[in-house]
Amino acid sequence: MYIQSIVAMHEKFGISWATLDHFTVDEKHFRTSAMLEEISEFLVAQKAEDELDAMVDLVVFALGTVERMGYSHVFEEAFTRVMESNMSKNLGPNQKRGSFALDLQKPADFKPADLSDLVEK
Repeated sequence: MYIQSIVAMHEKFGISWATLDHFTVDEKHFRTSAMLEEISEFLVAQKAEDELDAMVDLVVFALGTVERMGYSHVFEEAFTRVMESNMSKNLGPNQKRGSFALDLQKPADFKPADLSDLVEK
């Protein structure tokens, strides 16, 4: 549902992959900066609604980047595979990301999601 909304928005503004079928390094840098800006807005937000707004904007830019890279048609399959892989992890102590106590840990037999068939040209 969300990726289709992004496709419709990009089509409205003439910036969809179907219209502009190239994703440049400059656009990659622009979109990365925009996502970092939304993360920064989340970090400094003083109100819950501002935190939520920053998270929604982050998702819009992230999914917009997926669409601009030409992967909107495979996104749901990629998401499903990554989530299946994530669900094979275990809850354990955080060992690398700040001071929060918990994180997901990869078990010894962990297999990351294989998305190679989804990105082949």
